[in-house]
Amino acid sequence: MDPDQRRAALAAAAIRVIADAGLEGTKLREVASEAGWTTGALTHYFSDKRELLKLAMESSLEHLHSRHLADIAARGDALSVLLEQALPLDEDRLRHWKVTLALTAQSWNDTELAQIKRRAYRRWRRRIADAISEGIADGRYSAQVDPENTADELIAVVDGVALQALFDPERWPADKQLRFLSTHVDRLAA
Repeated sequence: MDPDQRRAALAAAAIRVIADAGLEGTKLREVASEAGWTTGALTHYFSDKRELLKLAMESSLEHLHSRHLADIAARGDALSVLLEQALPLDEDRLRHWKVTLALTAQSWNDTELAQIKRRAYRRWRRRIADAISEGIADGRYSAQVDPENTADELIAVVDGVALQALFDPERWPADKQLRFLSTHVDRLAA
């Protein structure tokens, strides 16, 4: 493996450990063990835990972004894909949410982590607003819809549903999450 592949493998291991153990339980030795390496090998690639956490956050966000692109290419419905991919509908997206929440809490005291999160949210928000604008242009959504405000509203809906689903999964199974989201997207129709 080249150094970038090793760093990516370690970031993936960190994501799994953070999702399972939270930040307090995430130690370099646990991440190294999860990756099948020694702690010494890990410290060769990361100077400290913070550097590993930063890459884990970036990797988790990039993985979600890649899923968006793949699903949009397959389905063609950019708005629904962008919103659905952000819900904890499967183990992969549940893991992303757990890591996001853990690292978001960490970012309150770390401006660099906060910037990473802010840039990711702004990119996601921009893509949602653009998908709404495209839907207005092709007649799927009402011309009365304001793409900017609607993007903010839909993000608030997705974040709220996701948090409820994380903490009360029996009450918020995947099909209910999707129905709830669909209700809000359907309101945009022309």
